Amino acid sequence: MELPHWFWSLLAGALLMLALAGVSTALQSDPAPQWATSERASDEAPNFSLKTLSGDTFRLNEHRGKVVVLNFWGTWCPPCREEIPMFVKLQRELGDEGLQFVGVALERSAGPEEVRAFTQKMDMNYPVGLGDGSIARKYGGVRGLPMTFIIGPDGIIQGHIPGMATESMLRPGLEKLLKTTTADG
Repeated sequence: MELPHWFWSLLAGALLMLALAGVSTALQSDPAPQWATSERASDEAPNFSLKTLSGDTFRLNEHRGKVVVLNFWGTWCPPCREEIPMFVKLQRELGDEGLQFVGVALERSAGPEEVRAFTQKMDMNYPVGLGDGSIARKYGGVRGLPMTFIIGPDGIIQGHIPGMATESMLRPGLEKLLKTTTADG
């Protein structure tokens, strides 16, 4: 039995409408940042204290209400060196909106003076301290550098980036989190 011509026209029209609806929905929805799909997303961020190179103490729990970007890095790590200027830029541009970067230097042999000189050379405008591995262990262990965790204003890990972060990876998701922070606060 052959189906009538009008049936095929109707079917083609229906499929076209479904396709257009799908494209429209895809264009309207805000895609999640790629780091938000990580297995660490939705875990509560382990609290920690970090003695900074300036002599202060950074305590994660004192930054509730802010978006915190926790970066494990090393002076000897080329991708770490490459992403730091972007972190400095984002801290400068979005810090007043509730963004706070913090760096944990995991060094092989550099001591506080070498790391301090490096942070000054890189004009790092956020707290940095030398890690002894305890903070890294709280975050499931850092198997490679750099490793970056994004912590929401509610203290929940929004995701993490193993390897070098780029501005296109970070900025859209951070701006979205910051908008929800200012809307809630």
